[in-house]
Amino acid sequence: MPLLQYARNGFRHNHYKFFLDDMFHTRVQRLSVETGFTCPNRDGTKGWGGCIYCNNNSFMPPYAVNGDLKDQISVGKQYLKNRFHADKFIVYFQSYTNTYGPVSVLKDKIRIALEDKDVVGISVSTRPDCLQRDVLDFLQDISRDTYVNLEIGAESVYDKTLIWMNRCHTVEDTLKALSVLDEYSFDVTAHIILGSPTETREEMLAMTQEINRWNIRFLKLHHLQVIRGARLEKEYLKNPFHLFEYREYLDVVTEFISRIKTEIIFQRLFAESPGSWLLAPIWKKRTTEIMMDIQKTMGDKNLWQACQL
Repeated sequence: MPLLQYARNGFRHNHYKFFLDDMFHTRVQRLSVETGFTCPNRDGTKGWGGCIYCNNNSFMPPYAVNGDLKDQISVGKQYLKNRFHADKFIVYFQSYTNTYGPVSVLKDKIRIALEDKDVVGISVSTRPDCLQRDVLDFLQDISRDTYVNLEIGAESVYDKTLIWMNRCHTVEDTLKALSVLDEYSFDVTAHIILGSPTETREEMLAMTQEINRWNIRFLKLHHLQVIRGARLEKEYLKNPFHLFEYREYLDVVTEFISRIKTEIIFQRLFAESPGSWLLAPIWKKRTTEIMMDIQKTMGDKNLWQACQL
């Protein structure tokens, strides 16, 4: 089996944790914060109601309920130290579209985060159609002194799926954004959702051909979930559609990994929502168990990242 730079301890794909270990030589954890931004498909600029699958409350950690950013970071640090024995932190501007709004607001929030001595980096989540040059230039400037990661919600390479999701951006928007980002040196993550009812298994796996053309450092995969309070809940209850069963997802995600070039590091391989928010699919599996089952399935199928390119 070919060696992968960030694949260890039986992992058959490049793993984000090992990348962080090598970069910082200590335990680094991403610390999600709520920043008060919104999205252009929520406020009427491009659409209403937001993405069909989104309920922001379902993925924000308990320490991110306080509106004060310094308090969120302080409480979050203690939470992550207790749970993961983390020493340093990357503040993750996760919810909604964090480059949509006044640039001065984002700059102030990032500066506040970087004032904390235990914060070694910033990760900013956004959409491909909300990248302003002054934001990118600012991120480039601070990347000279701290780690910067920009996360782009591409979600799919098919416009039919983006329309179904109510993303209100196109595949072309994603390609244009990635082209602009080629001019910058900070790391880029692409976020993809697998399991939309608009796509066949073959179409999901074919997405890898397009993704391999992208100049990205990281890839984050989520399987589609129906979250209580999201628009998708009503549609699913009214007209249920197929969602991944557990073993089915193991089969698809391992095939997907095997078709991704080795230069890409996986930040995530599945979605996680608290049981109180999750309507479907219900797998009743812990994070560690899922990761172990993904690696076991790859071993059983004799697969590793990029082996089917």
